[in-house]
Amino acid sequence: MPLPNTLHSLRRELADLGLCPGMTVMVHSSLRNIGWTVGGPVTVIRSLLEVLGTEGTLVMPAESPSVSDPSTWHDPRVKAEWHDTIRANLPVFDPRTTPTTMGALPEAFRTFPQTLRSNHPTVSVCANGRQAQEITKDHAMSFCEGKGTPFEKLYKLDGQTLLLGVGFNRCTSLHYAESLVPSRRTTVSRFPIMRDGTRVWVERPDMGTDDGVHFPLVGGQFAETGATRTGKIGNADAILFSTQELVDFAEAYFARVLG
Repeated sequence: MPLPNTLHSLRRELADLGLCPGMTVMVHSSLRNIGWTVGGPVTVIRSLLEVLGTEGTLVMPAESPSVSDPSTWHDPRVKAEWHDTIRANLPVFDPRTTPTTMGALPEAFRTFPQTLRSNHPTVSVCANGRQAQEITKDHAMSFCEGKGTPFEKLYKLDGQTLLLGVGFNRCTSLHYAESLVPSRRTTVSRFPIMRDGTRVWVERPDMGTDDGVHFPLVGGQFAETGATRTGKIGNADAILFSTQELVDFAEAYFARVLG
């Protein structure tokens, strides 16, 4: 029977995969797939930060889709007749207290010492390390995964992406790549904000969801080019690659297939 994951074993596996001091890395993760870990999600976060060192930066998504119009939640527990009450009382986003629904690791990382969070109601990003302030300081309200967002900064900073127990369907940089083409798929997001001391609902254009249509396909084609490094972190399949290389590849893909 295998032993549980520890800080030491995770650090060793991350280094073997290719993480090294000074990197800026966006991590998409599943703690369940990593497996039982001594110390839980905090140990996984510590292992990542220790491998990256003081010159590196760890980044994770901190999305909060519940700060949006309830008609878009697809939550069977929420009755349609509740929507007006929810709209009238839904708290606005607070980067200090609004939880993320991205999983146990991102939620633990959100409250980790020195972690900063970008100020977007539904698609915020958390970062910890040398580039954290630069990555989180601005986040465009419209096309929140496109230009003027942390995802553009990760591209420009030549960051890496680590898929830790998840697939390319969870890779937000593919939304950024698609946002760069004129034929991008779009939607409208609606959420409450504070404006001049008054809580108001606003609408902003945004990237449409993929629902597994293109992201796994383009990710698989990218992996076939040999541009990824793969390995095991705990029990999880892990994929490490250049964000720039993925975005450039995916932008060409979306320009071709979306016309």
